[in-house]
Amino acid sequence: MPDKLMPMRVIGYDGAEYKKQVLEENRYKKKYPVITLVLYMGYDRNWKYSNSLLDLLEVDENLKPYVSDYKINIFEIAFLDREKIDLFKSDFRMLADYLYQMRTTDSYEGDESDIKHVDEILMLMSAMSGFKNVENIIKVAHERKVSNMKGFFELAEEKGLEKGIELGRTEGIELGRTEGIEKGLELGRTEGLELGREEGADMVSELNTILAREGNLEKIIKANTDKVYRNELLKKYRLLR
Repeated sequence: MPDKLMPMRVIGYDGAEYKKQVLEENRYKKKYPVITLVLYMGYDRNWKYSNSLLDLLEVDENLKPYVSDYKINIFEIAFLDREKIDLFKSDFRMLADYLYQMRTTDSYEGDESDIKHVDEILMLMSAMSGFKNVENIIKVAHERKVSNMKGFFELAEEKGLEKGIELGRTEGIELGRTEGIEKGLELGRTEGLELGREEGADMVSELNTILAREGNLEKIIKANTDKVYRNELLKKYRLLR
């Protein structure tokens, strides 16, 4: 979901990295630029907010010359040209291809190219779609040596976990909880597919959803491969109980 305040969030991330460079132990080391890329995963609408900090502020015209602007780098993955998507060489091309197909045809024909980072891509798909049993899908994928998007979707349908995943779509998602227990998850406008668990919500899935909304792919991948880092984020977002 697009975040109107993203310029303020990004300047905070970048500022934290620059602050590290002025610490005493780094004071005389070579200084480097900090570049943050915001990856927007929505496919049913464009990013609708400004990428400029100044546009968020109520500033008197007389003060504007003294207020520094800060612009962020937003990449709308689903709206990239087909030629640009095909230039991706990493596993990210599979996700970009999925978003592009959903935007242009409202359907997805699975890619059969091999994926190197199976766990990471599936966790990212989990963050985008909201299904909770991604760990089971990962386990079965490894057991059957499934390593492409077409196979992942076939596994998901076979397990009854997903049928026609709609990535980045929020209209069809309804989350309800009673006393901290998730009762149901409704995905899709027409399918009305309901997934429910009688136990507490999956903290890792919640974390992935938060990170996905921030549009930080690097943070998502690291959170799903580095347990220490993941626990730090769970505490930061107050998900670890």
